Amino acid sequence: MTIPKVLASLCCTAVLVIASTASAEQPAPTPVVNEANGIFSDPGKNSAEALKKAVTSENWAVPVVVVDCDLPGCDGARTPSVYTPLPVSEIKGKWNICAVIPHLKDPYWVGQNANFVAEAKRNGVSLQIYEAGGYTEISKQINQLNNCVAAGADAVIVSAVSSDSLAPIVERINNEGTVVIDLVNSLNTPAVTGRALFDHCTIGNFMGKHLKESGEAVKAVWLPGPSGMALLEKLMSCFSDSAGDKVEILTKLYGDTGKDAQLALVENAINAYPEMNYILGSAVTAEAAVSPLAQNGLSDNVKTASYYMTPGLYDQLKAGKATCASAGNEMILSRIAIDMAVRALEGKPFNGGKYVSMTANVICGPAAGEKFNNVDTMSKELNLPPEGFSPVFSVN
Repeated sequence: MTIPKVLASLCCTAVLVIASTASAEQPAPTPVVNEANGIFSDPGKNSAEALKKAVTSENWAVPVVVVDCDLPGCDGARTPSVYTPLPVSEIKGKWNICAVIPHLKDPYWVGQNANFVAEAKRNGVSLQIYEAGGYTEISKQINQLNNCVAAGADAVIVSAVSSDSLAPIVERINNEGTVVIDLVNSLNTPAVTGRALFDHCTIGNFMGKHLKESGEAVKAVWLPGPSGMALLEKLMSCFSDSAGDKVEILTKLYGDTGKDAQLALVENAINAYPEMNYILGSAVTAEAAVSPLAQNGLSDNVKTASYYMTPGLYDQLKAGKATCASAGNEMILSRIAIDMAVRALEGKPFNGGKYVSMTANVICGPAAGEKFNNVDTMSKELNLPPEGFSPVFSVN
């Protein structure tokens, strides 16, 4: 993902949503549901075949978690549900939606782009997508949001390059009456209409639990991605809570999730921490680590664990060159974000709640040992971009 809305989760009509009263005018959400379109809220009950059929149909369905929080990262209740989009027959307006994302440097954001496009076409909305070029490009993303509003966007979907720095402009946009949906990375403000977020605590808990159960003492270096992302810190905190004293974190090395930046950090970690036996970080980190670990004769001694999945990492997991990765099933978050925007613009209730996240599991390849090798069970539709897809920036 580079992180990522993780990270914003992942837009206004004067009639339905006006200024700071937007949340007051939003109807109460629909109740959570245990089953819809052949999919259950309990992920363990869904076969790979049923899940693939559900997430690829026009009226798609996916298991989610509805989070009872005003701000991302809080400890509110998490209730399993099944998310289904608003039927096309109920969409009456012709809406203009604008989305800003951190970059398109890796397949995570290409996958989100693909699902933006698919849902915009399904709903018949106009969509404009801007990518900032990296997590250091705060001013550029602010300018892109201003351009969205100036061009007449009814709703904006914001996957922020900085949880805090984007908050003031989002608050202004929200107060001026534009629907705002917080996507993936999280915005550190309550002034949003809805959130479709990468659940960093869930991901961290699953990773920590896995390493705790691996049976080996872990001395790890964290390469989480860019600094200043509150939910990345939350991910690492929840990881530590679940891992307990079985895992020692030697250090945290921050940097952009571009491959060159992560490669340099991996090389620094190899030189500075010869005792490490695990590298934890982004999917780009895990991919970048393969070559320097091999060159230093460490492939069998240092394992990798990523907090999200990419096609390259999936291939390396299958080949035994990478060890494990969290499958957050979050490629569909951009579809949920567009559906949330349309629901708000149409005056329809949100599905289950205004803050939705995904379930998760840990996927490992043969490098993790026979006991943990489950790479063939992963849902590609929810974790990888469509093969051969090239980024699209406008849908009319």
